[in-house]
Amino acid sequence: MQGTGDATATTTVGAGRLEAVIFDVDGTLADTERDGHRPAFNEAFGRHGVDLDWDVEHYGTLLRITGGHRRVAADLKDRGWDPDDADRVALDIHRTKTALFVERVTAGAFDPRPGLTEFVGGLVDAGIRIAVATTGRRDWAVPLVRHLIGDVVEVMVTGDEVERLKPDPEAYLLALQGLGLDASAALALEDSGVGTAAATGAGLATIVVTNGYTATQDFSAAALVLPGYDEGAAQGDAGPLTAQRAIDVHAAWWRDR
Repeated sequence: MQGTGDATATTTVGAGRLEAVIFDVDGTLADTERDGHRPAFNEAFGRHGVDLDWDVEHYGTLLRITGGHRRVAADLKDRGWDPDDADRVALDIHRTKTALFVERVTAGAFDPRPGLTEFVGGLVDAGIRIAVATTGRRDWAVPLVRHLIGDVVEVMVTGDEVERLKPDPEAYLLALQGLGLDASAALALEDSGVGTAAATGAGLATIVVTNGYTATQDFSAAALVLPGYDEGAAQGDAGPLTAQRAIDVHAAWWRDR
């Protein structure tokens, strides 16, 4: 997996045919938020002597804020902390949380979402390139992605490479640059409204695979919304997400532009 450079310069290599799929990570490749990041944050709070415990519901509301450091700092400030102290302590907590999360990743604590392995395998068999655009930290994102889908990722952009987190499209623009593709030759896979805004802001047709935290969010800009890789859309389509379906969705999206 390689990184990328400045998002201001992109290379256009044809358009119209699906050549790459760019995946988000958290919630998209695995259900890592509720039972992965959240308990790691809670353990980190305890290690730093901060009297805070994020339950499932409260953590769901905090997911509107991208970036773990920013998420912790915002919650501390909402609880009356001095802004400078909140930022400083949040940075320390986030470092500890990241180390704890990496331990969970290394131990194989997370499984790919049902149907993901088959979908990725179909993309590879069809000659479609794989990339990742996440604003999570590289030190946990890289081992997690390798654990979930192997070494098929050609370009990976993480929060270490971007100046602006999602919903800003920078991560996706950098992924397109690394692939050497125009937005019309790629498709994004997301799970959240924030991520969808980032992907569509980069000009990408986007398929959303929701999870328990995101199912009720606004996905009006998406090309297709599914409850899972192995499940059809809510409007009665019971088919799984396959490589051919992704190709068809991408083609229909650009045909209607």
